[in-house]
Amino acid sequence: MNTPGVCILSTVHLCFDVRMFQAEARTLARAGFDLTLIALEDPTPSPTEGIRILAQPWPRHRLQRMLRTLRVLHLARAQQVGLYAFHDPELLPVALLLKLFTRRRLVYDVHEDVPASIRNKPWLPRLLRPLIARLYLLLEGLALPFIDGLTLADHAYQKYYRGRRTLTVLNYPLMTYADLYQERPPGGRATLVYAGSITALRGLYEMIELVRRLRPAYPDILLRLVGSVGSAAERARADELIARHNLGGHVDFTGLVSHLEVHRQILDADVGLALLHPDPNYVNSLPTKMFEYMMMGRPVVVSNFPMWTQIVAQAGCGYALDPLDLDAVEQALRRLLGDADLRQEMGRRGRAAVLEKYNWEKEGERLVEFYQALLG
Repeated sequence: MNTPGVCILSTVHLCFDVRMFQAEARTLARAGFDLTLIALEDPTPSPTEGIRILAQPWPRHRLQRMLRTLRVLHLARAQQVGLYAFHDPELLPVALLLKLFTRRRLVYDVHEDVPASIRNKPWLPRLLRPLIARLYLLLEGLALPFIDGLTLADHAYQKYYRGRRTLTVLNYPLMTYADLYQERPPGGRATLVYAGSITALRGLYEMIELVRRLRPAYPDILLRLVGSVGSAAERARADELIARHNLGGHVDFTGLVSHLEVHRQILDADVGLALLHPDPNYVNSLPTKMFEYMMMGRPVVVSNFPMWTQIVAQAGCGYALDPLDLDAVEQALRRLLGDADLRQEMGRRGRAAVLEKYNWEKEGERLVEFYQALLG
């Protein structure tokens, strides 16, 4: 008997999103599921591996965004599948309509602590954020009885879904690119790398300030920021700081690149950074970027959130520090940039920890079993 089809839905994420496509969709397809994915057009190429991609154009304004949601509903209804998996809170109404129209199974993949994220949305009026977060919880609570299963990106999100059928599937790195690893040759340009969404809350301005501080000792230092900048205002302020401190040529924004290119950029660096602010949405989440740095054999300097601190300490792969204490972060970076042997030893230990423990393979096996059980 053929395995029933699965349709994955997103109106926020790019088609080749790391969690949604690279990890989950590819894993399910390799296990024999017939996969269709409806998400935003992705400018970065990736092999589809037999997954049917229905790419949607980026909306240019709010009306187009609303119409896109209706189109996603229409496309999803047309798929002959046994299960819909949606990845965005804004798709809760669409998921309920799909349940009403098709009676198919529903899975909600929760990427983040949504109420905490709402409370820090810069485009929402500050005074309204707590109210909107509560309204979201109310809407989600009304929808949950119609959702057959939830897959969570972190154990901390369980507090919202007690009594529900859930599976925590952690954002550990895929081993796809593990064999790219090579040690960093000594004597090259001192290079720091950050991979992921680039925003103020994720340490954008602190990283630029660290380059300013380190430049006298490392005149050719380079900070490579791999990903998209959160907003035009954040990019404008970053450019202003770079110009003010004469850092042109020392901070490189790559823009969106393929998943393969992300790992190549990490290999071309000495140290991986993840200096996220202590926001509630970050403190209890695991950073995929940190594990990718480790897998590529690069030491890490990351925020001292409890889970991150424990992982870094157990692996002996870098430093977990207060991301707002730039004196401490600067000293750690000076120590690493000035000692190639220390960088290599920490890098080797971090890579060993990922190869042995912190990788996607076991998570993927559990995901397949969860979907098989839901589909009977």
